[in-house]
Amino acid sequence: MKTKMSKYVYGIVKSEKRDSFGKIGIDNNEVYTVHYSDVGAIVSDIAPKYEVKGEAAKIHENVLLKIMKTQAAIPMGFGIIAKNETEIENMLKRAKMKFKNALEKIDHKLQINVKIVWDKSILASVLVESEQIQRLMEKSKESPSQSIRIELGRKVKSALDARKSVYVENIKNSLAQFSDEYEENKIADPDTILNSAFLVDKEKENDFYDKLNELEKKYEKKLVFLVVGPLPLYNFTMLRVIRLDSKVIEEARKNLGLNKEVSISEINSAYDGLIRKYHPDLHSGDGLSEEMFLVAKKSYGVLMKYCEHYLCPLEESNIEDTIMIEDRDS
Repeated sequence: MKTKMSKYVYGIVKSEKRDSFGKIGIDNNEVYTVHYSDVGAIVSDIAPKYEVKGEAAKIHENVLLKIMKTQAAIPMGFGIIAKNETEIENMLKRAKMKFKNALEKIDHKLQINVKIVWDKSILASVLVESEQIQRLMEKSKESPSQSIRIELGRKVKSALDARKSVYVENIKNSLAQFSDEYEENKIADPDTILNSAFLVDKEKENDFYDKLNELEKKYEKKLVFLVVGPLPLYNFTMLRVIRLDSKVIEEARKNLGLNKEVSISEINSAYDGLIRKYHPDLHSGDGLSEEMFLVAKKSYGVLMKYCEHYLCPLEESNIEDTIMIEDRDS
């Protein structure tokens, strides 16, 4: 008996039919689209319970980069596996407008990451240019007390921070001419002064790199530029995949006293009734009522996020077959 294959999901594109991108996927499997209406998921077949390891991450990125050469693609996070095409179609149906809006935003765009760190020569430059720091250094040589060393450290940091502020503002303003927007990435070490992702129109890609080369020359022996791109547009789609927990949905259903299949109006009605019954304004100082009020609010939020259509089936089998897309900051 032939094993039913699961589907590894790479990203989302505009698609009204089954498009094939060749055997470029994990395990050299064909990459193709599963579509609903005019949006499609980029997938390849994968064995059920396949252990997706780190080496597949490069394949994942390469698939997206190849497709990005000809069309906009929303990247999905590494390691997302759907049970079957039906599960993918349901995901596309639920999140169709989110996908279409994101695809419109990133159409003909690419992501370039720019990380900038202090050059080792910068410290010598700061020491030479600041008379205050020079005097403290002399004092430190004459009387190497801890208080002088601490003060010297503070002055050096203050001088570097002042430069950092000016440098970062100038660099961002310069790159803004050739990019639509940027997103700050996490800075994990004190030597990094900038770690940002820039959204760049493909027609301005060379201009963006030319400006970076110009800035590198301008800040030679002060800053070191580390540039990576083009990249899939993870920073600018702001969507994440979540797989629902049937136990959480079931608990929310019971908290609101609902049946296994409900309508949106029934959810709203049950919620309104509980909110009126347990509202803190009616039960000042009543801890139990306050707890019931919060439980009702949380349960309502869970169900409304899941129930996007008028009739909402809350059976476990329906919930477990649902992959949802939500804004990353929600």
